[in-house]
Amino acid sequence: MELHDSWKRNFDVYDRLKDLAVDLGNKEDAISEPKGRRICSVTFTPSGLVFTSGTGGGTGALTNDDGDVERGYEAGREAGVKHVVSLHWALDGFGTLNDVWYCVKCIGMVNSAGGGAFSKSPRVVDGYTEVFHDVFGGPMSRFAEDGMDSSLSGWHTRSAVAGFDLPGHCSIEPEMIIQIDPELAVRIIRERGPHV
Repeated sequence: MELHDSWKRNFDVYDRLKDLAVDLGNKEDAISEPKGRRICSVTFTPSGLVFTSGTGGGTGALTNDDGDVERGYEAGREAGVKHVVSLHWALDGFGTLNDVWYCVKCIGMVNSAGGGAFSKSPRVVDGYTEVFHDVFGGPMSRFAEDGMDSSLSGWHTRSAVAGFDLPGHCSIEPEMIIQIDPELAVRIIRERGPHV
């Protein structure tokens, strides 16, 4: 399958990670061994869709206070970096983050009071979304000019929902679905298995 030019990248994702001062760390810290784990971090499918489990960012419930919302935004960025790092290590040995074709869907859950008491979940989840725009390319990227980046492969659909009590009392728990080449996904599944 040939991607439309607007989803191709003319940059190396790892150069952007360096500019963003993202430390990829090591695999053991990003993705632990499966023994005793309730869930996996990343799942590959034969279609090339890759699903991340939710990951926490920040601490504590959020209110509509502007300072609280910005704290939530930073928590979203923290969670976004965690997912980029886990995707890097999930692909390790078979491919790299440059093998991500495009981002598909984000579900961002925000720790806040329910019943309509919190209305700023989109801004909180923007922190997460912008990491993927920054790394893979998108209109909200810090590398964009006049609201347009050289690639749209980090652009994605999204739900930003509030009113959750999240595990570990984190401020945000997002998930991401990405698309890679199905042939690469099948190779990973056959040689290592679908889950890490």
